[in-house]
Amino acid sequence: MIHLMLFEAEHYEKKEGNFVHCLLCPRNCVIQSGNLGNCKARKNIDGTLYALGYNRFTSVHDDPIEKKPVYHYKPGSTTMSFGTAGCNLHCAHCQNWSISQISAESNNLITITPQNAIEITGKNNCETIAYTYNEPLINWEWIRDTGKLAHEHGYGNILVSNGLINKKPLEEIIPIIDAVNIDIKAFTEDFYKEVTTFPGLKHIKRNVIRMWEEGIHVELTMLLIPTYNDNPSEIEAFSKWVLESMNSKVPVHFSRFYPHYKMQHVPPTPVETILNARKIAEAAGLKYVYTGNLPYSEINTTYCQNCEATLVERVHYNVKIQELGKDGNCRKCGEHSDFRL
Repeated sequence: MIHLMLFEAEHYEKKEGNFVHCLLCPRNCVIQSGNLGNCKARKNIDGTLYALGYNRFTSVHDDPIEKKPVYHYKPGSTTMSFGTAGCNLHCAHCQNWSISQISAESNNLITITPQNAIEITGKNNCETIAYTYNEPLINWEWIRDTGKLAHEHGYGNILVSNGLINKKPLEEIIPIIDAVNIDIKAFTEDFYKEVTTFPGLKHIKRNVIRMWEEGIHVELTMLLIPTYNDNPSEIEAFSKWVLESMNSKVPVHFSRFYPHYKMQHVPPTPVETILNARKIAEAAGLKYVYTGNLPYSEINTTYCQNCEATLVERVHYNVKIQELGKDGNCRKCGEHSDFRL
């Protein structure tokens, strides 16, 4: 094992025999001394649980905010993105498996403190910090500390997550999160159980609704995989849930699957499947439905729902603010569009 500066985790209980019970996410791991939790980012050392990802990162990059993807929060801006190691899901199709499926004990991770993150964000002229790439919530303590510091310096916080977290830690972190994109892997528990290794959909749905109720800007992404989660009835059920649990203006992104990790045998999603998913969601009543990972520079322009003026034009990551006012409303007719600038 490499030498680490250890940072004690929160949200756990000590048990007899030097066991600990991690309470961060619904997996609720009971961990023997010397062992890692399921996420490979929290470790029991002599009866104390440590957050191994604190200050330790695999990936740092300034990204277009649309790459997260986040379309209706600070469109056209750049976000400073940080990713560490590990994940509490183990998706067979993971695109970032080289960092999400390794331990936070791994060599060659970059040391970045919360203060370093603020400095890096400023030097790169970013408006926000994005916690992303692997599952960020397993590094809960660093997000809490960095997020508070970010707000003090006028930066927004964006969470790009699978949404699998327990109620108490979620409530504690809600005040520092400004926008989220939650990756809805599928809309059945069977998919979660078989493909991600944990049937967590009910927890994720609860958390999405809770964040939306608290005023966090919410966007949702679903990667459509041929024969696994691309059934039109499932897409319709997902779309109706968004409409009925939140509202018609929650942005939804349907993305095309490409073979990755343990799903090399599955072909890429047909382009028509993605375009059809968009039609299904719009027919269900959703106003802002976007597409991703298509083999051409797709146009995901946002139009005013009242007068059809072009609010934000997007061609790939080239973004032009047109008739979207600084108040988030259409400059032509005044229609409120739920953008946050």
